[in-house]
Amino acid sequence: MAEEKQYQSLYRRYRPQRPQEVLGQEHVIRALTGAIESGRLAHAFLFCGPRGTGKTSTARILAKMVNCEKGSTSDPCGVCEQCTSIREGGHMDVREIDAASHGGVEDARELRERAPTAPAMGREKVYIIDEAQRLSPPAFDALLKLFEEPPPGVRFILATTEPHKMPATIIGRCQRFDFRRVSVEELTKHLLWVAGQEGLKLSEAAAEAIARYSEGSVRDALSVVDQAGLLGAGEISEDVLAALLGAPPLETQYQLADALAVGDARSLFATVNRLVQEGQDIRHVTTETLTHFRNLLIIQAAPDKQELIDVTPDEYERLRTQSSKFSAAELSRIIALLLAAQADMRWTTSPRLTLELALVRAGIPETDPQPHGLVSRIERLERLAGVDTTGIAQRAEADGATGTPRPSSSSPGDEGRSEPPRASPRSSEGQARARSEQPGAVATPPVTQTPIAAAGNLDVDAFRRSWPDVVHHLRDSRRMILATTLDVATPVAFDGETLELAFPPDRRFGVEKVEGKQDELRDALQELLGLRPRIKCVVRDSVVEILEEEPPASEDAAIDLIKDAFGEGVATEPEPGPAPGD
Repeated sequence: MAEEKQYQSLYRRYRPQRPQEVLGQEHVIRALTGAIESGRLAHAFLFCGPRGTGKTSTARILAKMVNCEKGSTSDPCGVCEQCTSIREGGHMDVREIDAASHGGVEDARELRERAPTAPAMGREKVYIIDEAQRLSPPAFDALLKLFEEPPPGVRFILATTEPHKMPATIIGRCQRFDFRRVSVEELTKHLLWVAGQEGLKLSEAAAEAIARYSEGSVRDALSVVDQAGLLGAGEISEDVLAALLGAPPLETQYQLADALAVGDARSLFATVNRLVQEGQDIRHVTTETLTHFRNLLIIQAAPDKQELIDVTPDEYERLRTQSSKFSAAELSRIIALLLAAQADMRWTTSPRLTLELALVRAGIPETDPQPHGLVSRIERLERLAGVDTTGIAQRAEADGATGTPRPSSSSPGDEGRSEPPRASPRSSEGQARARSEQPGAVATPPVTQTPIAAAGNLDVDAFRRSWPDVVHHLRDSRRMILATTLDVATPVAFDGETLELAFPPDRRFGVEKVEGKQDELRDALQELLGLRPRIKCVVRDSVVEILEEEPPASEDAAIDLIKDAFGEGVATEPEPGPAPGD
């Protein structure tokens, strides 16, 4: 019987064989081909970078360049005996050594003894040492002289994912090339091409999700495509990926960020619980969350530097929209809490509790006893009181020059203003009813409501997941003003009849915009989700109760309070008497 040919994984079948097939490493390929063409190819190279970025494949291609039957060439043919032997791993002069299992001093001495011998079938001998950082210190010492004065016709290529563990004496004798992570856009195109070659149905959204999940590793991405193709019977959709990988990591980060924006502790705990049930590594989730909030902070601090974040233009716009829901101080505080949680996870036996505690402290400053939590609470209290901290000095100078005090927030003149309520989306049902009675709340005329049973499957989490679709639907319907305003809104509560939206503290004008166009929003919700809930808008703030400004106590009342606290022996400044001689 003919022996059945063994199946070859996609990452092995589509391993690059020629220089132009290497993805995302143009700077490395250009340098190597230029060195070959000019006859200035070095004897030792250090290829370092993340996993799956083409280090070993590029080393094999370099071995083909120097041994191809066409001669030393920057474009090996790939079909001659030399190239074929190197591709199949049977070339006698091209040896791949795994330093993880052959990193002892005896292996290094054997290599040092065999290197000076003449090539057996090619022009040059090429030694590829993978995971070179695993070589022992004595092995590095044994190879040091060989790297400094190599025999003619011998080249060394060291590949490592941890160059910082390599001795400086070895690095100084090699030409170093840093391999970069493959961009999401480039890897997505490659996955679509591979799927077409294999007859797989791969949607562009699913390909982009795989590219993000693999973190720039081509090998990891092709392995996921291979496995998803079997699970989906040749059709790879987002549902298949969700069943294979769980919720897309990026979508999880958006859900966590939205919950933090409105201080929804219930959603935070529910999301973390779902990740645990899916078997996700909480430490890895924390790292992904840190990366997401770092991107939000970069977008807010440097909005014109899109190249600092490796995302597609559409994803950049989505990140930009979400970053506007936070202030820079809030983002930096969240990052600090997550960094502290990440450090604690190195020794704790309960990483889940560590992450949950960090998220709750990030979303609800009242629960954070640290000084930065107190600072965050003060900042939000200032916003609640209408204090503009950026212009205090200028207003103080202006008030001092005119002698006119600023009206307090509780003055009667404010009653006619259309300033939106500064209510907390975290308040209880009783406080929510109190807020609905305040001036400025969005009130809608009675209309025929969709039965609650029709919205039985919709909760606030479902509204958050569907909110980008709602905004996109408004844009498609040419309701650009409303869509732009609702970009920064976050659904915070839904009781089956009323949908409550929270706006960032610096977007109070959004309440007035929605108030004037609430019917358009309700029409869009009817068209997209099949229900017309009442709309209620608030300005996001973590303070539970609304603080009313009280007039300052008189001097006599203040003295009485001090005497009550410290006793009657408190000395007071005597009233000035008549001057002598009067």
